[in-house]
Amino acid sequence: MILVTGGIASGKRTYVRSLGYAESQMSSHVASEAPVLVGLEELLREGEPTEADLRALMSKDVVVCCEVGQGVVPMEGQERVWRERVGRTCTALAQDATRVVRMVCGIPVVIKEER
Repeated sequence: MILVTGGIASGKRTYVRSLGYAESQMSSHVASEAPVLVGLEELLREGEPTEADLRALMSKDVVVCCEVGQGVVPMEGQERVWRERVGRTCTALAQDATRVVRMVCGIPVVIKEER
């Protein structure tokens, strides 16, 4: 699985398309047959992922997640919990990912690459 992260409008989808995936192969639903999951951060608003959820995410070819842990810390407790949940989930996914890419201004920065 390839984990792609970066800020909003940083080029994450463009990078995924450069890997050969079409928009029709991208979905925001874990249960979808689509090989690419986009919007992981929004899925995590619903709560902590289960082990089954993590296995389903790892079975995807690509998981795309906006970075939400940088910048001003929100005043609302729920928003802080959500940001931490996103960070911990990405950390767990990155541990087993074959590649981790952070998009910066449309430039893919490979953080991890297993061969």
